[in-house]
Amino acid sequence: MEKILVLTETIGGSGHFQAARAIRKGLNRANRGVKAEIVCGLPHFNRQLEGMIRKVYLSTLHHAPGLWGAVYNKEREFSDAFRSSLARILSGKMSELLNIRQPAVVIATHAFCLGALAEVKDRVVRPFRLGAAITDFDVNGFWIHPAVDFYLVAHERVAEKMIREFGVEDRRIYRTGIPIDPDFTEPPECKENLRVRLGMDPEAFTVLLTGGGVGLGPLDQTITQFRRDLPQSQLVVVTGKNRELYDRLQARFHGDRKIHLFGYVNGMRDWMGASDLIVTKPGGMTSSEALATGLPMLICRPIPGQEERNSRFLIRERVALRQDRPQAIPRHIHPLLQDPGRWREMGKRAQALGCPRSSLDAAQVILDHLK
Repeated sequence: MEKILVLTETIGGSGHFQAARAIRKGLNRANRGVKAEIVCGLPHFNRQLEGMIRKVYLSTLHHAPGLWGAVYNKEREFSDAFRSSLARILSGKMSELLNIRQPAVVIATHAFCLGALAEVKDRVVRPFRLGAAITDFDVNGFWIHPAVDFYLVAHERVAEKMIREFGVEDRRIYRTGIPIDPDFTEPPECKENLRVRLGMDPEAFTVLLTGGGVGLGPLDQTITQFRRDLPQSQLVVVTGKNRELYDRLQARFHGDRKIHLFGYVNGMRDWMGASDLIVTKPGGMTSSEALATGLPMLICRPIPGQEERNSRFLIRERVALRQDRPQAIPRHIHPLLQDPGRWREMGKRAQALGCPRSSLDAAQVILDHLK
């Protein structure tokens, strides 16, 4: 049985790991006699280093997001030096991992260990084919390496940039979409039935509020403003792994029947299917799931860097609005509620842009690269 290794990280939220799980699920559904395994690279190398990087990253996002954006946007200055120096540091441990697992294909859903994989791919006991699943609607130079055999990308615009700005050959790029759970391919249940099943008002305008896997963003202010300006709406609030935020919101809004509060949710398909709008940070995974559902987006305070670029893409495609002031969000969407035709068109464009089969298509590309 051939082995496929999906290498990922959890240092920046759950999106990269979710993409890895979606790929594994797609491969399992393909049922082609392969064994797919997910491994997080940094813990294998050094758990203390992983903890430090996570702490620094999240602290930067909370207290100095502009600093992260500045570093991210200096990709041309930093990417080559960062990738090569990191590859040298990680290559020894990476060789140990690969010599034990001996995969035929390795697919990375995070760029951190990509350079190390490229460094050792032809020097391990069993050389392998190397792929990269880029989990945003833009590409950063950290992802680009001549030793990568194939890329899975979100959209044609990403492929065009890779060809134009980084010289990647078109034959190495596959426009699969960002890998999401293959459950999104299943026919949707009607919103009213879903809401009844999930214990909600079947008739109320329903807004899904989320701050991503780590629960970032001004959820407190946004909830308060919705309750003031659109009291007839009901809110589904997902705080991710931010337990402190969950406890604070639970203490503040407990007993409000219009607010349905959850922590980390394993699978967003039903909650998105039951909603009319998602207010969110535009992480690649959340955005891809919303598009696959045909769910219009309102973006609030994206992280500078990758999320800022995702925002530009989604707004340009006319599937998202943006309002960075939480107190203005309900008023911002009110005109759309008065114009149902415009709202429906926004949802249709989202659905046309979405790739619900992305993980199944990604699995086929990976299987095609088995030696």
